[in-house]
Amino acid sequence: MSTITVRLNEKEQKIFEEYAKLYDMPLSTLLKQALEEKIEDELDFDAIKLYEEDIKNDDVVVYEHDEVKKMLDL
Repeated sequence: MSTITVRLNEKEQKIFEEYAKLYDMPLSTLLKQALEEKIEDELDFDAIKLYEEDIKNDDVVVYEHDEVKKMLDL
């Protein structure tokens, strides 16, 4: 396991520590979760942009519920 140093000013440290305390978690866990959520949000945003481009290029196929049931033999 590696260690990363993050430099915080006093105000940032106080805010982040209080927030971590509010949710009863170590500051390192809070920072990791925040970074993970940021990455997930960006990946989701990229997927949405690709989907919207597919719609714009008429590259999306939409099926009705009954069609899907029939395709799956349900």
